[in-house]
Amino acid sequence: MKHKGFIFDMDGVVVDNHSFHFKAWMEFAKKYNFPLNSEIYRDTFNGKTNADLFRMIFGNISNKEIKDYGDEKESWYQELYKKEMKPHTGLVKYLQFLKENHLKIALGTSAPTMNVNFTLDTLSLRHFFDVIVDGTMVSQGKPNPQVYELCAKELGLNPKECVVFEDSLAGLQSGKSAGCSIIGVATSHTEFELKNHVNHIIQNFTEPSIYNL
Repeated sequence: MKHKGFIFDMDGVVVDNHSFHFKAWMEFAKKYNFPLNSEIYRDTFNGKTNADLFRMIFGNISNKEIKDYGDEKESWYQELYKKEMKPHTGLVKYLQFLKENHLKIALGTSAPTMNVNFTLDTLSLRHFFDVIVDGTMVSQGKPNPQVYELCAKELGLNPKECVVFEDSLAGLQSGKSAGCSIIGVATSHTEFELKNHVNHIIQNFTEPSIYNL
């Protein structure tokens, strides 16, 4: 392996869950009466922190309001997804391979802590990750590189020694700006939509190419 650190986004990478987030956001949009459809969600929402999204929707609101809105929306999401949740295809085997080869692993996500706990603990994945950085730990969400810079720093590595797995365009830009190698995961975007932003695209973690990164 050429890289020493492997950094995974969560939504759309660790789990292929965007349809469930979209359903929860649509219910939220209906309740609070703001425009939302699949195109807006895909192009504007993916990769951003809840703080960024709720300020985009409601304007200059307080941190308490952000938390309250976030708790409401994520509770809807978790209720929708809890019976369907599973790791993305091939992920567990790949994480086991990285661990067996003594490579460092991080989670770098814009998701709030409650969703990170929900995902990692429900699926018993937490033990794979040496470092976890979520949306509450950064002041600027993706496409700003802060989340991946922090992941690399906490792993004790230069970003150039790390590869990032991302599904969103904002996340790919974040990883690229941080100086990491980037791998597109074609869940929330098609390969055609990703191809102008990244050279290497995978559908899931069964593809042999990822075992030589």
